[in-house]
Amino acid sequence: MNTEESVWQRLDRRVVWSNGAWIVALLIATLAVMWWRDAAWWLPASACGVALAVVGYEGFRWFKTRYRVSGDMLELTTGVLVRSHRSIPRQRIRSVDVTANPLHRIFGIATVRIGTGHRLGTSAKAVLTLDAVAVPEADRMRTGLILRSHTSDATTIATGDWRWIRYAPLSIWVAALGGGAIGVVYKALDTIGANPDKELIPALFRWLSGVPLAPVLIVTVVGTLLVGVVGALGLSVEMWWNFRLTRESGGALRAARGLFVTRSVTLEEERLRGVEVAEPLLLRWGGGAYTYAVATGAGTVEEENSVYNTSALLPPAPIGEAHRVAAEVLREEQAPTKSVRLVAHTTLARGRRLRWAMLIATGAVGALALLGALTTTVLLHVAWMSALVLYPAGVLFALDAYRNLGHGLTGRYLVTRHGTLKRRTIALRRDGLLGWKVDQWAFHRRSGLCTLTAITAGGRGGYPVKDVIMTDGMAFADEAVPGVLGQFLVRA
Repeated sequence: MNTEESVWQRLDRRVVWSNGAWIVALLIATLAVMWWRDAAWWLPASACGVALAVVGYEGFRWFKTRYRVSGDMLELTTGVLVRSHRSIPRQRIRSVDVTANPLHRIFGIATVRIGTGHRLGTSAKAVLTLDAVAVPEADRMRTGLILRSHTSDATTIATGDWRWIRYAPLSIWVAALGGGAIGVVYKALDTIGANPDKELIPALFRWLSGVPLAPVLIVTVVGTLLVGVVGALGLSVEMWWNFRLTRESGGALRAARGLFVTRSVTLEEERLRGVEVAEPLLLRWGGGAYTYAVATGAGTVEEENSVYNTSALLPPAPIGEAHRVAAEVLREEQAPTKSVRLVAHTTLARGRRLRWAMLIATGAVGALALLGALTTTVLLHVAWMSALVLYPAGVLFALDAYRNLGHGLTGRYLVTRHGTLKRRTIALRRDGLLGWKVDQWAFHRRSGLCTLTAITAGGRGGYPVKDVIMTDGMAFADEAVPGVLGQFLVRA
């Protein structure tokens, strides 16, 4: 960074216009609904006053926010009612995330989020956000804060493939998106004064009383799923449009993607601690998987279910492609997530999963039966029908969870695998492990099992090797990272 960058700077003033445009759009929609519902004159006037106050606040916030990038520090001072000053040593910066929503793109600005890997408190404390700066400034900060070299050379590791869109509907979120669409329609009707509770829903029940119920239910379920599939396809296109994963000459991985909201995440390779290949159940049945980086400052627990997970290295793709990208990212000829020879776990782990499955099924069926005995016999029928589903399904899931257990060592990596609803195969660099956590619950102690957690500075911070015999687990941990647990072991 040159000396001019050491002076205090304001955010780009176009952010006020961008935020103002959102507020005006919301105001217009609000006024239209008020006009439709013949609202009293003071309601539109109040809405205009609130919108004006919010725009004024945004302008004052811009005026009071400044940042500075010096040779060894990144500083931000902001706040209107409560002032705050944050400073981050540049050597603590782990990732730079550049995003731009549609209005940001129109005005030529972008939001820059600088990740530090800080694990105390909430994820907000781990990120310093500049909302927003000019696009050239955002790209200059991305290269200046992460890359060791400013050359433009980059090697492409992976690009998006339209054929992968077939994996988008293979998600449990399809049903949620379909149900959510029904909720949106209901809310919209209520907002414009259609009064669905007193008019539309009673009329719907009257109509249902005169038609066969089974065809209606089938059409409703299929229609809801179709809406969910369309929503999942649209969300996938928005998230992964023009995806490209590159390795830049300065020693960083860059993943760029997005249709309406563009996103570019840069991770420093020095902070990479491993990779994870994740296979949610439906996606696994379809032969697909995600690939994530295990890196300091990315892929935290709070980020895991986020739409914009900064550790994502690949959209849902064929399992072979997921392993290939993992190998490329780690600079290995073959991915350790694929080449490793996993050690099967003891049958005691299988028994434990079967017992838990039976306990959960019995609890659900018992609760329905009790409610049926106290209220209506309908729930008693629901209880026995649920039992016919829950017990066999529980056994199948328990056996699948047991088959998915495994751990092993291959070269520089420790590999652990577990999960059934979402099978995870994680490869961690052995020289990046900080230590081990050993858990043994009361049920564990009866069978001699324990769960080992490999502690690392990257990703979620700890990755478990579940349900291993205590002596076998200790020997494995000592072989993976010699000297950490060895001082506590008694050799036979």
